[in-house]
Amino acid sequence: LALGPTANWVGKQWPIDRFATLAARLTSATGPLAGAQIVVFGGPGEQAMAAPLIKALPEGRVIDLVGKVDLLTAYACLRNATLYIGNDSGLMHLAATAGVPTIGLFGPSRENHYGPWGANTMAVRGTQSFEEIIGAPGYDHLSDQCHMTSLSVERVEAAVSDLLGKVAVATTNLRAQAGQ
Repeated sequence: LALGPTANWVGKQWPIDRFATLAARLTSATGPLAGAQIVVFGGPGEQAMAAPLIKALPEGRVIDLVGKVDLLTAYACLRNATLYIGNDSGLMHLAATAGVPTIGLFGPSRENHYGPWGANTMAVRGTQSFEEIIGAPGYDHLSDQCHMTSLSVERVEAAVSDLLGKVAVATTNLRAQAGQ
């Protein structure tokens, strides 16, 4: 499981505690990625943003690559992931480009413009539309306020189930076409 908990501003960052809860559910003994290693990605200077997540994840199952690898190495690591979940960021697009099933998390940016591209990708947002978020009284994209709080763990977990199911069907169909 690859996670991208950082973004270029706080408003686009899904709360860290929700990333931790989601990772715990997905990699639990009954989760779709039971026992999986969890790789956390981020760029140079983003270590402080990702540190609370790394601390919250199960010791011995987390690989911290935040600020430790260049883009080419990150791409190579992503190609080995089963699933990537991350905020609207360059890493989300890199994951989609690497061909890994990718879920992009959206709040104060337009998923129809900036969402991940590809057959095995999905953009997920909370109950608030982009227009509702930026039209809210006091909205300021320069503030330290998170605009991702309407996106629940359950909504992302449902998206994971949908995307992994879609990928499994596509893989089965490809194998059938190849005569395997």
